[in-house]
Amino acid sequence: MNKMKSTREILIMCVTLLALYHAGRSISGSVERQIFLHQEAASLKAGQVQAQQVNRELRDGLTNYRSSSGIERLARERLNLAGTDEIVVRIGK
Repeated sequence: MNKMKSTREILIMCVTLLALYHAGRSISGSVERQIFLHQEAASLKAGQVQAQQVNRELRDGLTNYRSSSGIERLARERLNLAGTDEIVVRIGK
């Protein structure tokens, strides 16, 4: 009887230790996942701020090109167009 009781207690202890081991691994994995997700969220927030900045700059650029002088500047800078009494000279680098 005594040997059977000891065997049973050892078996219960092994099962308990195994459960504690798996619980510890689960907690550790959960903490690592939370840290990873926090870093991803911070990275996405930084990307969002940068995208908002680019959008602001593009909106400002569109506002500048809505006027006649802005359209003329766009034609000169981007399309290499010139006025009626002007000549475009390109100098290679």
